[in-house]
Amino acid sequence: MNPTRLFAALLLASLFSCKSRSAFDYSEAIVRMETELSVDIAEADHKLIEYIDAQKRDSAVLMSTQMETLAESKLKEVENMKVPKVKEGESFRKSAIRYFDYIKSIYTTFKKFTIAATNKEKEKERKKLAKIIEEKNAITKDMQEAQRKFAAANNFIVGKN
Repeated sequence: MNPTRLFAALLLASLFSCKSRSAFDYSEAIVRMETELSVDIAEADHKLIEYIDAQKRDSAVLMSTQMETLAESKLKEVENMKVPKVKEGESFRKSAIRYFDYIKSIYTTFKKFTIAATNKEKEKERKKLAKIIEEKNAITKDMQEAQRKFAAANNFIVGKN
């Protein structure tokens, strides 16, 4: 192989590996945010159950507000992250935004349910919350599928979820 072709091949290989690395790093950043949030969700959900059982409405509202704010901050973080210019990048980004917005909506609706003044309002928010919870598997699966497509398009492998 002549030196010009060798140089061109090395240049292309490094270009592709850089893009693949930036795609991998972007994916890992999203996963890290989701993992961090999951820990907070597990703790908050446990406390919310305790507060509701003990009829500590103010504590439940406060916890819901804190989780809503935390989910909003993760959502903003994803929205503000620079998406690498790689295949399926924008699709993965949109799916991640939808996921974090979904998590936020759970706590927003739970807070509204908790502060509802009448049984009619409570029932309306309860139905809304039930509908949101039903969407969990679909939204989670959508994000996982978008991540798999993103990984495959950019030559890296994601672990099993």
